Amino acid sequence: MKALLNLSLLLMVALLAVHEMDAMTHAEWRLLPVLSGFDDELGRDVFLWMHIPLYVGVFWALFLATWKIMAARLFAGAVILHTIAHFLLSDHTLYTFAAPIETITVYGAGLSALVYLALDLRMRSE
Repeated sequence: MKALLNLSLLLMVALLAVHEMDAMTHAEWRLLPVLSGFDDELGRDVFLWMHIPLYVGVFWALFLATWKIMAARLFAGAVILHTIAHFLLSDHTLYTFAAPIETITVYGAGLSALVYLALDLRMRSE
């Protein structure tokens, strides 16, 4: 069971990372409240550079922090919220993500997050 829990976490991280690579090709910063007000070049640059501390923080919290189990639960929750945000924004005129890549990366990460939380809950209840 622990192996499946770890696998779901790694899959969630990998799918979200690949989605963020794809997000660059779809100018996702145009959909974000603050970045959408910037011109395209600045918005893209800020979107790109903000991912470095974001990834460092996520990787540190998930794999090195003393509270990594709690971090994984919080990360899974954030991934689920991210998936919901994509669903809610899917009718936006600037939303250009499309299947199958979006389905696999965004919704796959959300599904992996749900699997992670379900396995975590099951392990805690045993």
